[in-house]
Amino acid sequence: MKKPQAGRLPRPGAVVALIPAFKPDRLLLELVRDLRDGGFRSIIVVDDGSPPESAPVFDELAALPGCHLLRHEVNRGKGRALKTGLAHILERCPAVEGVVTVDADGQHRPADVVRVAESFLAAPGALVIGSRQFARDTPWRSRFGNQLTRRVFRWVAGVRLADTQSGLRCFSRALVPRLLALPGERYEYEMNVLAACPSLSVPLREVEIESVYLEGNRSSHFNPVLDSVRIYALLLRLALSDLRTRRRR
Repeated sequence: MKKPQAGRLPRPGAVVALIPAFKPDRLLLELVRDLRDGGFRSIIVVDDGSPPESAPVFDELAALPGCHLLRHEVNRGKGRALKTGLAHILERCPAVEGVVTVDADGQHRPADVVRVAESFLAAPGALVIGSRQFARDTPWRSRFGNQLTRRVFRWVAGVRLADTQSGLRCFSRALVPRLLALPGERYEYEMNVLAACPSLSVPLREVEIESVYLEGNRSSHFNPVLDSVRIYALLLRLALSDLRTRRRR
């Protein structure tokens, strides 16, 4: 299948791309090059404690123009990798308007990354989610997990979303200090960000993107047991907190 053209940001450099990476393959190099072609002048890659065999990929990334490599000595989780990148952006990228987070495993087409960033630039008050469509050819664990989580999320947060687990998101740099204050070190951090948006008066907006699952999504580092427990424990705490608040009224 021919790779779709990425297009270009209407204002190149207005959005910085942030990519947490653990044991990436060479698809990450292709992604970073395509994002550069699409108008992302600055791309932050966080090596979240990858093993030595990943070093050649990161060495090539560090040599690419506009690519800034940050490192964790040990694996600390996706949430912590995102926070490391966000803290760097807050300190070193004062001129950018927004941040787009992108997964390193090839699930996000460069064309869709550009579209999500464009949607944010058109209305920068919202957090924009690249929303996957879960067809019958979607791996079972991904389809079932997202269906269950979005129902629980709607019950807890009162917000209807088609995809609560997408890592492709774009939001204002001005929101970064508040996001850094949220708890969560692993995949539950991304859910916490979505759950916090209503209380932060940040609208959630979805842009439909292509669903890409390479080799049945084998490249994903999501642990269907441990990470699901963390996510649902977070949602349960939020539900209990909301219940206690209502009882006080």
